[in-house]
Amino acid sequence: MTNFQVLINNAIRILRENTGLSQEKFSEKCGLSVEGYRNIEHNRYTPKSITIDKICDAFNLTPVELLYLGMELPSQDNKDKIINRIASLNDTQLNMLNDFIDLIQGYSVADKK
Repeated sequence: MTNFQVLINNAIRILRENTGLSQEKFSEKCGLSVEGYRNIEHNRYTPKSITIDKICDAFNLTPVELLYLGMELPSQDNKDKIINRIASLNDTQLNMLNDFIDLIQGYSVADKK
């Protein structure tokens, strides 16, 4: 199983857990079979894009937002490393980084509404 498969399957499981829904209720809300959903959650199956779209539509998420759920948050050590790397950037690089951050934030739920 690839890292992407694990990431998307974990993100879907985390979404279900965060919403407090049982596997049955989550499946029903997304228009999936219970067995199909269980196969996703237990990493026996990677959902096709149409299934990901059904899940995202059911919870008013973009696929990018869904993927973020499956990503681990950086530890304080990683945050410190990132801060140190940013501090060493020149003005041109900082402007590029700022543009990249704007691009990422363009996918936020708040902008969608």
